[in-house]
Parts: sequence; structure tokens; C-alpha cells
Amino acid sequence: MFALRAAGLSARVVTGYQGGEINPYDNFFTVRQSDAHAWTEVWLKGKGWQRIDPTAMSAPGRIEQNLAAAVPAGSPLPLMARADLLWLRQLRLRLDAVANAWNQQVIGYNPERQRELLKRLGMSAPDWRQMTATLAGLAGVVLLGLTAWALRGWRRPDPVQREWLRLGRQLKRRGLARQPWEGPWAYARRVGQALPESAAEIQAISALYGSLRYGSLDPTMIEELKGRIARFQP
Repeated sequence: MFALRAAGLSARVVTGYQGGEINPYDNFFTVRQSDAHAWTEVWLKGKGWQRIDPTAMSAPGRIEQNLAAAVPAGSPLPLMARADLLWLRQLRLRLDAVANAWNQQVIGYNPERQRELLKRLGMSAPDWRQMTATLAGLAGVVLLGLTAWALRGWRRPDPVQREWLRLGRQLKRRGLARQPWEGPWAYARRVGQALPESAAEIQAISALYGSLRYGSLDPTMIEELKGRIARFQP
């Protein structure tokens, strides 16, 4: 530029970017700060501003590719552009693809993208009624999903536990409700002290229940437990 101005020509410095690369993970063209470039433009009468850039002659690969493809072998390069660190380069390209997806899908989620999404959902020109119905339907689906998730661990009590709970309801009507911390033997002992005439039977029922609850489920013993509880009259 200095030589051109010394010769009486109008010249200027232009800064921008030259080169870049295609990210193979999202097919977007990536331009980095290492691709920054400056060149000279001169004003020629009848032609306007004309670019004069010796880089196009000395390193043509810089224009179509990037800095790493243009510099001579052995020249210092930015860490992420070094060919001997391929794993680091691949990691950077993947991170660039993730950042670009975030910018495109989240930060760039403008009204046009919203309309495209609604159109894919079958709402080309939605009004507030249609939007309200759609949101209510989505909320219902989410609620059903949460309910199913909450109930997935719920199980009906097995026959042994069901009979024991039935006995507990009978005794509760007599003011002898089982406490949450009471095991079968402690509960039977307390009931036997309150109802001495039923102490032997409640002890036999609790022993039978304990054997079934914490041992093997013998069908014969299950039927015996059901019969004892059905006949039990505190």
C-alpha cells in the first residue's frame, strides 16, 4: 500500500478472512480467527477498487483450504491445527458441531423456526384455541407418563400380606392398631397382653405369618393362615 500511495495511487488496507474448512460432523463451513487475513486494494480509473494480494500467488492453497494447508512443512501452527494431533483436531470439530447446533436450534430459535415446528405438527395457521388444545393434550400426555412412572413400582400385596393386613383391620376396630415400627411378633405380644383369651391364637397366627413372610410360600400354610384369620374373633 505504501508503494502504491507513493506512486500517487489511491490505496487502502482491507481486513477479513481467507480460507476455512468444512466440518465433517455437521457440514457447516467453519472460519476461525487463524483464517484472518489482510490485503491491499487500489483504485483504478474506470475499474474501481481492485484487489492486490500476493498471497494468491505465493500460497494459493490458503484461499481454498486453510492456513495449515498453505504454510511450508515444519512451520509453526496453532495447537488445534497441527496434523500430528489428529485426536485433538477431531475433538475440536465435534465441539464445534455441538456449539453450532446450540446456536442454530436454541439461540437461533426465532419465530420462523417456531412456525416451521408447528407446521410439522400439522398446524399451518394455528389460533389460540388450537394452541390451547394442543398444549392441554401435551400436558395430559406428560401427566400420564409421570403417573405411569410413579406407579411402576407399586404392587398389589401378596396373599400372605393381604391376610395380615385384614387381621390388622380387625384388631384396629378393637383399638389395637398395629404401629408402623412393630414387627409381627412384637405386635402379637402386645395384642396378647391386651386380649389374654386370644393370646394363644394371635401368637400362632403371627408365627405362621412370619414363617410365610420370611420363609418359603407353602400353599398349604397359606390356606391355614387364611382359615385362622377368618375364624379369629378377638
